Formats: sequence, C-alpha cells, structure tokens
Amino acid sequence: MASKYKLETRDERIERMHRDNQNRSLELCAIAVDRIWEKRRDLIVSRVPERFKDASMADLGYLTDRIINATEEMLKSPVHNDKVGIIFSGPAGSGKTHAAYALIKMLAEKNPESIAFMASYSQALATLKGEIPSGISEEMGSTWDRLNNESGMYDGILFVDDISSQKLTDFEIDKLTMIVEKRVNFYLPFLFTTNVKTSDFKNVFGERLASRLFGYCEIIEFEGRDRRLEEK
Repeated sequence: MASKYKLETRDERIERMHRDNQNRSLELCAIAVDRIWEKRRDLIVSRVPERFKDASMADLGYLTDRIINATEEMLKSPVHNDKVGIIFSGPAGSGKTHAAYALIKMLAEKNPESIAFMASYSQALATLKGEIPSGISEEMGSTWDRLNNESGMYDGILFVDDISSQKLTDFEIDKLTMIVEKRVNFYLPFLFTTNVKTSDFKNVFGERLASRLFGYCEIIEFEGRDRRLEEK
C-alpha cells in the first residue's frame, strides 16, 4: 500500500477526474469536483467544535510561517520528505487546538479531500476500547480503520487533538505506535496536539514511540499563559 498522497489544487483535481473519465468534459468535471468539495468541506466544518469555528491562520502570529512551512514539508512528495507529521506541544490553553483547527480549515479550503479524519484523543480512545473487543475495529469505516488506515481509504491528514499528558497505558502506547509507524512507513500525513513537553516525551510515550515522533515529525512548541483563563 504505497501511498501517493498529494494535496491537490482544484484544477489538478479536475484534470485528474478528466483523465480518469475521458468521455466527460472539463466543464462537467469542474462542476462535479465543486459539488463534491462543497459537501466535503461542509462536513469538515460541521465537525469543528463551536469554540474554534472562527479559528484563522491570521490568529497565529509569529508561529504562522513556521506552521505553514512545516505543513508544506509534510505534504511534499515522499522522495523529498522525511517529516511526515506535525506535533503542536505546549501547556493547556496555549493555543495548540486553535492553531490546529485554523490549519485544518485552511487545508480544507484548498482541498477538503485532504482531511482523512479528525478526533479528540479521549473520544477516539474510548471508542477503540469498545470497538476492539467486539470486533468492530476490523470493519471498514471503524474508528480504528480511520486512525490506522487499514482499508487504505483514509490516506489524507489524520488530526488527533489533545493526546494525554499522563503516562500512557500499554494499550495506548501500542495503538499510538502502530498508528505512527503506519503513517511514517507509508508517508501518510498527521497532525497531533499534546500538553506533553518535548522533554517528557520518552517518559510519557515510551522510548520507541518518542523516537519516531522526534525523528519524523516537526514539533512546534507553544508557550504562554492559558488563554482560557484570560477570557474569563
């Protein structure tokens, strides 16, 4: 399952549809792509929490250029890219999730098909604990399939928000390691946010997983006071 993931522009998507459907005109392909993308974009926006509906790259200040550069590096052809993922690390309320949703919205505007799956870590973990014993995790479209791309249908960007800052259980480390190794080995992009300091990665994630994160991710550290407290 060699990934050939590429963030396409609208014109590139139209041209690809036309190549795959020679009997369909470019005009009809354009109409089809716009309809598909509009529905997909609406779906992504509907899954953005209300608090972050207005999140914008313009809000990110001095981190904007670094985040954009890291994203461009992550989405380069595998021949030129070792940085498969991006991690936003920093204390609670420092703006990591706000920045992540601003980035997701920007990417969705360019190509909504680029976003494979979005989930909070706690929700995904709770769902997995129910899916795995029942065998649901082996089905196409399950949370595990969306996280680990078992079916090959979810090779866009995986966004997992707020990975626990507590020492992870063996179950959590096992599943996270499988997800990261799959995405690293097949050049499948991902975006994580976590309160874990980079100095604590080995203690929280274990040496093997921490090594993968340090080696194959651009880690962007957020600093500052808790914005949620400042809003009160």
